[in-house]
Amino acid sequence: MKTHPLLPLPDYQRIYQVIYSVLQASEVACTHRACILFTIAGTLILREHYKLPATISTGVMAMMVNEKNSTVAMYGRMGDGPESDSQAFHAWVECKGWLIDFMAPIMGIGFKEDGHVQHVPRWMLQKPLADQKTCINDLRRTGDYYLEHDSALAESLIDSQSGSSIDLANVCLSWFRRPPSALKELALGDSQGTPKKLVLRAPSIDGVW
Repeated sequence: MKTHPLLPLPDYQRIYQVIYSVLQASEVACTHRACILFTIAGTLILREHYKLPATISTGVMAMMVNEKNSTVAMYGRMGDGPESDSQAFHAWVECKGWLIDFMAPIMGIGFKEDGHVQHVPRWMLQKPLADQKTCINDLRRTGDYYLEHDSALAESLIDSQSGSSIDLANVCLSWFRRPPSALKELALGDSQGTPKKLVLRAPSIDGVW
């Protein structure tokens, strides 16, 4: 029996689009490197607009993105085993037994920037936590994934967020409306302080992991 994701695709897509669009408009964050902001904003939206007990996780994430050539996308680094720290990590949402990564549709941009030639599709990432592999070497099929959460790192990263980062997350929370409702009109000041109307602009999602 197929398991339905916690969020319908239109809702996941709306959350991803809102966060992406606010970060792009802010001229502050590097959007495809802003996993902690995607996660903070996504968690706030799930708690406020969906009344879901979402939490923030950080650490190592690895996923098989192409089983034909055994390509694994990994956030973190390999030492004696998978490791993470403040310079090498990923952030994601956990909620009611689900992994939800709102930055997944643009993960390929960062990997390409780092020199990896493998194409990573713009797909939604929502998976039951029960499906995660217990060892990174067990990633065999496309979509197989491995997580290693570091709670101390999560607390440190959240505590280190600047006031402007928290402000951006709250802008996402204020602007968001559950589909099919239209978004409210909202403006965000640019680097000169000039108000700029927020509009949805994000690479489209064309599949599901």
